[in-house]
Amino acid sequence: MENSTNTLADICKMADARTREMKRILVVGLACLDIINTVDRYPREDEDTRALSQRWQKGGNAANTAVVLTQTLDTSCELLCSLNTGIEGQYVKEDLQKRGVLIENCPVNKNCGFPTSCVLINSVCGSRTIIHARNNLPELELTDFDKLDLSLYSWIHFEGRRNVDEIIKMIKKVRDFGREQKLQIKISVEFEKKRPEFEPLFKVEADVIFIGKDFAQFSGFTTPEETVNGLSTQVHSTSVLICPWGERGAVARGCDKEICSSPAYPPERVVDTLGAGDTFIAGVIFCLNRGRLIKDAIQFGCQLAGKKCGIQGFDGLKVTQSDSDIRS
Repeated sequence: MENSTNTLADICKMADARTREMKRILVVGLACLDIINTVDRYPREDEDTRALSQRWQKGGNAANTAVVLTQTLDTSCELLCSLNTGIEGQYVKEDLQKRGVLIENCPVNKNCGFPTSCVLINSVCGSRTIIHARNNLPELELTDFDKLDLSLYSWIHFEGRRNVDEIIKMIKKVRDFGREQKLQIKISVEFEKKRPEFEPLFKVEADVIFIGKDFAQFSGFTTPEETVNGLSTQVHSTSVLICPWGERGAVARGCDKEICSSPAYPPERVVDTLGAGDTFIAGVIFCLNRGRLIKDAIQFGCQLAGKKCGIQGFDGLKVTQSDSDIRS
């Protein structure tokens, strides 16, 4: 009889990956309104200038990641974010629903504003400059998270935000639930910008931690390699560290201390970099949730982020046949 090339462990791993694909990915964090002005150059101070175009777009790290997972990668994805009853919140709600993102558990707040970003995109180089206002919309609390049926999810991604204590409680709830029910729910946490209050979040029991370039530079690091090595002693021993760095690609450090990297995949012409980091995270989570290797995941994330930089918004973001070996 011909020997099988798959061990029992391999078969179990493949079966687990198939089971995980049938469940949802949950993304927890911010949805906001982006008011985007495209200009032919960055304006000087106290200057009156005309925009080439202006549009409203759903924004926020968590919301962008959820849209890419759902719309581009055809993955069942739920977003948990705060909404409101105002015009801006209703616009974002309808936009998310139109793109297939599940939002049935989002708390809807009354008598408050909605987070709004004014964005300038330079049409020459694709750079984006953002001015953000929270507008007193409440952050998520554990009571919002308590409404969820955690058995529905294979992966839960948390955007690091000011509600650190509540996020820590949410992560603990997921871990306790997983142990009690003997379910393996993967957890990832994103640190985009440096905030002193984030320090306790570093010690949570996360499977993957994403470190943004801004966070890394404010922490004193000058390369993605320095970042993942320098922060490795500050995180849980089982956490994988991943640091995307724009034009330098991305670097990951596994809990086995192995380093892997991917180059960037820039488009022929950079059009719009807004949301590129969120797109990278979506690509990485998509691959890891399907049981792919870390090196494959960050390569796919870089490819997807590069494609995003070559288009305006997210609607034209497609995965081509050349990417199918990583997707499959």
